This record gives sequence, structure tokens and C-alpha cells, in this order.
Amino acid sequence: MKLSERIKELRNQHAFSQEEMARRAGLSLRTIQRIELNETQPRGDTLIRIAEVFGLKPDDLLTVSKNVKSNFLSLLNLSALTFLIFPLLGFLIPLFIWLLKKDKSKTEEVGGRNLLNFQITWCILTWSVYLLGIFGKIMHIGRLGLPESFMLSLLALYCFNFIFILFNVLLSIRNNKVFYHPAVPFLR
Repeated sequence: MKLSERIKELRNQHAFSQEEMARRAGLSLRTIQRIELNETQPRGDTLIRIAEVFGLKPDDLLTVSKNVKSNFLSLLNLSALTFLIFPLLGFLIPLFIWLLKKDKSKTEEVGGRNLLNFQITWCILTWSVYLLGIFGKIMHIGRLGLPESFMLSLLALYCFNFIFILFNVLLSIRNNKVFYHPAVPFLR
């Protein structure tokens, strides 16, 4: 996230108009407009004044954007753990969070889409195993030992998803690139 985007985001979060922010910072309206349009970078006294409007230090204004991205992707990954309650929740809860996040950066949008594709793929595989297990019970295939293999398959799928989510949470906290494989690209 660029500094201009960060300043505009903070201004909107505090419900300040550009005029109000300029007044509070003791700067001209045109200066605020140029900063938000990324025509100029605030330095020195201007940066200090803008940071003070939001109750931040200038360094916090410059570095917070990395933590915001990291926190969002970590939260999105952690929300996928709801699959432990019910398999579809591992897709639905992250989807709702991803859709509610109005001002997604490119990284958050791609990361969220990749997570959702992975969870959709996992749900389809899991429900396929469930249905095969039910079909096996109905058809009395149990004598061949197939239901036990379905239970082992389900356990393996749950363990794989759990470990994968935790691994990606750690990667996102460290601001490393997360990866989701195998995943069918349902959302583009």
C-alpha cells in the first residue's frame, strides 16, 4: 500500500473531508489533494503534521500498511479453520470476510481469491468422500473394508487442510508469499 493510499484510508476511517484534514494539519487543501493523488510525497514537517492528525508518529504512518496487509491475510486464513465445525464454513466465513473488505489491496485480493479457491477445492473433495462413504454404507460395501478407507481419507483431508492453513498463517504473519496448492481456479 502506498503512503498516499494509507493517508486517504486513515482520513476516511476518521470521517474527515480533505478540507477538515487540511485544517487540522495546518496545511493547504491543495497539499492534501496532491498527497492523496500521489503527486507528491509528504516529508519533514508535512509528514509530522499529517501523522499528528491521526494520533500517530511519522514512522507509524509509514510502516503500518505492511501490518494491515499481514493481519488481514492472517485473519482470512484463520477464519478458514471454521471447517472444523462444519466443512462448508471453511469456505463461507472467509468468503464473507473477503467480500466485506471494501478496500482490498492487490495482494489481499489475490491472496483471498487463492485461499477461497483452495477451500472450494477442499470442500468438493471432502463432500465427495462423504458421499462415497454414504453410498458404500447403503450398498453394503462395508464387508470389503471400504468405509474404513473413507474414514482415513477424511482424516487425511482434515489434517492436510488444518496444517496448510496454519502454515499459511505463519507465512502471512512474516509477510512471506503464501501458496495454496492444489486449488482449482473457480474464482478468477
